[in-house]
Amino acid sequence: MELFPVPDVPEIREGDDLAALVSERVDLRPDDVVCVASTVVSKAEGRFADLDDFPAGPRARELAARLAELTGDEKDPRFAQAVLEESVDLVMSEPFLLTETRFGHVGVNAGIDRSNVPDHDLLLLPKRPSESAERIRAGVDADRVVVTDTCGRPFRHGQRGVAIGWAGLSASRD
Repeated sequence: MELFPVPDVPEIREGDDLAALVSERVDLRPDDVVCVASTVVSKAEGRFADLDDFPAGPRARELAARLAELTGDEKDPRFAQAVLEESVDLVMSEPFLLTETRFGHVGVNAGIDRSNVPDHDLLLLPKRPSESAERIRAGVDADRVVVTDTCGRPFRHGQRGVAIGWAGLSASRD
């Protein structure tokens, strides 16, 4: 296996054509697998949000207060509300919010990113990452596309990349 990064990637903006961006920078072959970070897909799809978009309900205020008590750090109940709204299930609420997304991914804080959004507070995961992968696949000379997300490993150190969406290949659920 050989891995090739996409060189000279500009800051991704809403509406950017990710297939064109990859195709212009990498000479792809049909048997290649293109992996695209969910952050990149979310930015291109305009999945930006602000904390004020998520007025905190009673459950979110309760979760934020409990997490603040456990960690000693203040927690914004609007963020807890965003996590609840982006999830179909709250798998675990202590010592962090472990959730299941609408597309079956289990991860911390519904995969919401707070670090890669200079003009907003939050970046949400793609709504339908396999559909996103299919759209990218339609525009590149590769048969397979994977949308990845970086996930912590509960109760362990380190991060790992996981497939949250795919096109042109079968995947197994973890």
